[in-house]
Amino acid sequence: MSFFSKLGENIILPKDVLIQSKETAAVEGAINATIGIATKNKKAIALPEINNIIKEVNHFDYLPYSPTPGLLELRELWKEKILSDNKAINSSYLSLPMVTTGITQGIDIAANLFTEKDDALLLSNLFWQNYSQIYSIKLNNQIYKYNQFDNKNNFNLENFKETLNSIKENKISIILNFPNNPTGYTPSNNELNKLVDIIDGFAKNNPQKNIITIADDAYFGLFFQENHKTPTLSATYKLADNKNCLVVKLDGITKEYYGWGLRVGFITYYVKDNELRNIILEKTQGYLRSTTSSPANLSQQISLKLLKNKNVLLQKKENDNLIKERYRILKQSIKEQNLEDDVTILPFNSGYFFTIKMPKEIDAHKFRLKFLHEYKYGVYSMDNEHIRIAFSCLDNELIPKLISNFKLCIKEFK
Repeated sequence: MSFFSKLGENIILPKDVLIQSKETAAVEGAINATIGIATKNKKAIALPEINNIIKEVNHFDYLPYSPTPGLLELRELWKEKILSDNKAINSSYLSLPMVTTGITQGIDIAANLFTEKDDALLLSNLFWQNYSQIYSIKLNNQIYKYNQFDNKNNFNLENFKETLNSIKENKISIILNFPNNPTGYTPSNNELNKLVDIIDGFAKNNPQKNIITIADDAYFGLFFQENHKTPTLSATYKLADNKNCLVVKLDGITKEYYGWGLRVGFITYYVKDNELRNIILEKTQGYLRSTTSSPANLSQQISLKLLKNKNVLLQKKENDNLIKERYRILKQSIKEQNLEDDVTILPFNSGYFFTIKMPKEIDAHKFRLKFLHEYKYGVYSMDNEHIRIAFSCLDNELIPKLISNFKLCIKEFK
């Protein structure tokens, strides 16, 4: 007999990026390029105005409990932002966002409200591991994976279609995470529209199946290439005209406003049916009430002042440009070092990360440890063949050194 429930027995603490980041921190002088944060001189990059905002927050405002779905004004401002970012959508279909404790809780809400055992989840083959923990281990969903890129490194729409059509379950969740973690890829405008057309066609041909399309927009706005900048909701909104489709958007202050530790996220629904939208909102509040009860008021008060402050958007743009410059230097360094002669660089054009597929003869975990202990660079080995690197953590001058040392380390395995 065990004290644990079945979930308690199956839940794990994955040896993922958090564990590997701790290992990096334990190596004196190591550069940490493992975790999803933006840093400068090894410290979190902030919006300069945030310290002034924190000093202005009054305890009479932040000590009381927040309403369960979050502060009304904050939610209204975030809805205005979504409408501004997605001008093609119908404002009457868009719900008022609800505040979540980070985007992770938003994923957990979408999973628990809409799925259970014997439902399906469709992901790209390279994905944020917490999706699996929430959908598979906690809820016993069957996970299906499509290859994000084909053997020519093109976005693999054909395999997405094949995998979707192979799913036998009658309820299917599809997570679209662009910019993608771990690859840093956002589809082109044409690719994204074609992907949504595939889902739309599938929904129309399979009216007995319910499809929940979830946009995990954690890295929203960090788009660095023209024609790869369409917000996911600006394409998926079309699905809402199907009675068997539900569209969910998850986003937040975390990456968009350089406020990782504030843990302010949002869950928003795009639903044509007014009655259904209201039912979903009520049930979302019920779920929030039964878990966190109410979100942290202090973080929300800070976030509210961020969104209302005229200087913040300019400061945010400066920070975004800093990350874009790192992206440019990274692309240039990969080209100058001819790194693609030794490894496969998966396509990337946005977000915080890029991913390297190692040669078959090199184990990514062994490479990571050697690169950490001998070259003093901490990178994240996702599995036996893929390594993710957070260039958002690398000051400009560190990027060429990382690429040249990566190449030197590769040669030691040959």
